Amino acid sequence: MFVVTFYSYKGGVGRTMALVNTAVALTRLGRRVLVVDFDLEAPGLPSYQTFQSAECERGLVDYVNAYRATGVAPNASEFIAPCDVEGMKIWLMPAGRHTQRGYTEALNAIDWHRLYEEQDGYLMFEDLKQQWSRYDGHGFDYVLIDSRTGHTDVGGICTRQLPDAVVVMFLPNDQNIAGLAPIVAGIRAENKSRVSKIKLQFCPSNVPNLDDEKEILKNLLNEASEKLKYQIDDSRVIHHYSSLELLAQPAFVISRPNSLLAKEYEGLRISIVALNFSDPEGAIAVLQRMPERLERARNLRSDSVRYDLRSQAIEIRTLHPQNGEIAYLTARVFSEIGDQEEELVSASAAIELGHEINRSRLGRALLHSVANRREEAISDLKEVLVSPTATIFELGPALQFLFRIEDDWTDSVAIALDRPDTEFRTVLALSTFVMTVRSGLAALGRRVERSISSPALDETQRRLALNTSILCFIGSGQFRKAIELIDAHADKKARSAVDQFNFAMAQWGETGRPSKESFKNFVEQFSRPDAPRNANEQQCLALALGVLGHLDLARAELQAARNRLNSGEIVFSCWRYLNVTGDEMKQDIDDMDAILDRDQPLKPPFFEDAPKRLH
Repeated sequence: MFVVTFYSYKGGVGRTMALVNTAVALTRLGRRVLVVDFDLEAPGLPSYQTFQSAECERGLVDYVNAYRATGVAPNASEFIAPCDVEGMKIWLMPAGRHTQRGYTEALNAIDWHRLYEEQDGYLMFEDLKQQWSRYDGHGFDYVLIDSRTGHTDVGGICTRQLPDAVVVMFLPNDQNIAGLAPIVAGIRAENKSRVSKIKLQFCPSNVPNLDDEKEILKNLLNEASEKLKYQIDDSRVIHHYSSLELLAQPAFVISRPNSLLAKEYEGLRISIVALNFSDPEGAIAVLQRMPERLERARNLRSDSVRYDLRSQAIEIRTLHPQNGEIAYLTARVFSEIGDQEEELVSASAAIELGHEINRSRLGRALLHSVANRREEAISDLKEVLVSPTATIFELGPALQFLFRIEDDWTDSVAIALDRPDTEFRTVLALSTFVMTVRSGLAALGRRVERSISSPALDETQRRLALNTSILCFIGSGQFRKAIELIDAHADKKARSAVDQFNFAMAQWGETGRPSKESFKNFVEQFSRPDAPRNANEQQCLALALGVLGHLDLARAELQAARNRLNSGEIVFSCWRYLNVTGDEMKQDIDDMDAILDRDQPLKPPFFEDAPKRLH
């Protein structure tokens, strides 16, 4: 059970309306909600449409007087009435029969000071809380208390004894801010002696929704933040809403759910739930915001915030030991904090509970690797590779990680690529990385070759499969295999420029010398003025021109390729027959230029060790 008091120093800020809408919104989400009318001098809850069906003759004033008369706490259920909200129940504990004679006398008969000093009033209200928590055998998830305004004994009960949280509502002006300051300070002082701290949610309300060209509102909100000591980003603003419907006192979250006011009430509900770590929704909301709060703490160099958030994350995980999402989110928080031990505990829990297993395994693999538990890291990463639910966002990092820590990763490449043709987009995405490492080319070539004739692929995908397999076979020294593939899928007279270049390169690797006829065919086909150009294509054209002895033209193409490069991009280099970074491509172009300057024949260096790779 989570008890929330709605408090305002002055009236007219829409406090009760906010409480009613929050209560209804919580009820619609399946929470059991009790609303308590503690504004004893001016009770207002029964007048709202939501509670007009309540049938309860007695309320809080009667409860207190019954206790005063007997010294025994009455049965709270006799002072609580259920109400219907769209077929669901919401409960009301009213102030009492405030519209009937005798209510004022009954209220004035209560000496709150004597009640606490001589009649154990504190224990009476603690007992009442216990009864709320056990009501009808189930208790309530939330108890929302509508408190009286100003400085009163009742206000102290509502803001310092009963609640787990207080929603502080105020119109941002000097009078409200000054009046709230000692109230808020009193709550914070109370926290020094409490194990369970009262949480504060600040809510500037009834705020004019107008152009703040002179920054009047901005300055007042900043002043409130400074004097009441809260972060503006952590507050919830409820704007003034002009509608005659407000006079009928409906729950706007039901009657006008798409209105700005209803959406702001929903935002307030989310903020309140986020104060309740026992509510899974609240716990998740808190954890999702923690990285942002940690970043803010870093900027402010606030070590205390880091410590507080760590404690909160541990508390939340402890409260929800069977919630996989919470385990996963706490792992992310501990990662941001830099607490590897707690991150390992949370990641392992998420895996065991079946939530975000692949991402959690990736995180745990990194922790194992940092702790020199290499075999455990490899085991987690390989579990990701064989997971049918893993996507490119997990498979890619897992494969790259294995490349760094596994002695021979060729088997892992085959495992990662062994996915059905219906996931061919994933295979192609993985190929971008695999084609940066020569030892992975053979496995990739075999895998994509299987898909060339697959009915699961469209024509564009089949063409990509064919081209990728050809590139891989050439890059891995399987030149004959590449030639056979080109011959099988493209008639000599109908070859594309890409096929013609790859055919010429495969021939070169197979025979040990370039075929000028094949390169000439490529140049003639590719040298059309309207032909598209990118850095790789111009590098290929430069290589062909160099083979044919057109050195100046080759240099010009290399310079054009150099001008098109972006250091951050990944591009295919025909000099290595690998995917390379923009900087690596620039180095390849520089190497080719240097060879041309020495009037030496161009020959890609990957040809040199092809026989070694094949034997």
